[in-house]
Amino acid sequence: MNYERIKNIQKKHSKFILPIKSGMFLEIHENVWEWDTKRIWKFRGLVIRVKKPNHFDGTFTIRGEVARMTIEKIYPLSFPNFEKVILLDNYKIRRSKLYYIRDKVGKDARFESLVKTETKGIDLLDGLRQVKEDTKVEKNNEQKVVEEKTKNEEDTVKVFVENKEKVEESFNDSVEEVIEEKVEEIVEKKIGDNAQEKVENQEVNDADVESEELWEE
Repeated sequence: MNYERIKNIQKKHSKFILPIKSGMFLEIHENVWEWDTKRIWKFRGLVIRVKKPNHFDGTFTIRGEVARMTIEKIYPLSFPNFEKVILLDNYKIRRSKLYYIRDKVGKDARFESLVKTETKGIDLLDGLRQVKEDTKVEKNNEQKVVEEKTKNEEDTVKVFVENKEKVEESFNDSVEEVIEEKVEEIVEKKIGDNAQEKVENQEVNDADVESEELWEE
């Protein structure tokens, strides 16, 4: 089984895993729906087995009495219909599976308690709800950080585009100025060359005229 996928689903939907162990004596408040009516069903019993603890597909078996009848119920560790899971006692055990308790009665079915009086009656879901709230707050903070980072990136891109446009405008202006200067230089050079050529031609013509006059004389 792909546990990483299950963990991602749990993280996405904020599921929880109950920290239940064998030997715990619990009072479970389960939400039960009868048509459109919701009520809470209470059940007390001893946890005699935990299958796949700390896994999202794990289960636990609890043994108790209902209407003077002993029954065993199997619940998922991530069951969403629990209203409360109250820890009444936690017994010292040597086995992970307490199936042998089915044949014990009276003093043989007693265990040594490990829970102090002031710690009895705590709701195991309170800590999980607090973790869930902390996770929700952390997720909101991460979302805010991502949004702020995205906004900063958008501002950076906007500034870059504006600066790029300004640089392109200044570059175009500089290119136009250089072209105009080059054109002026070429025109001035051309005019100067034409004037020099005219002067040279005039000097040649004058020399020819003088030569003809001297020849006639």
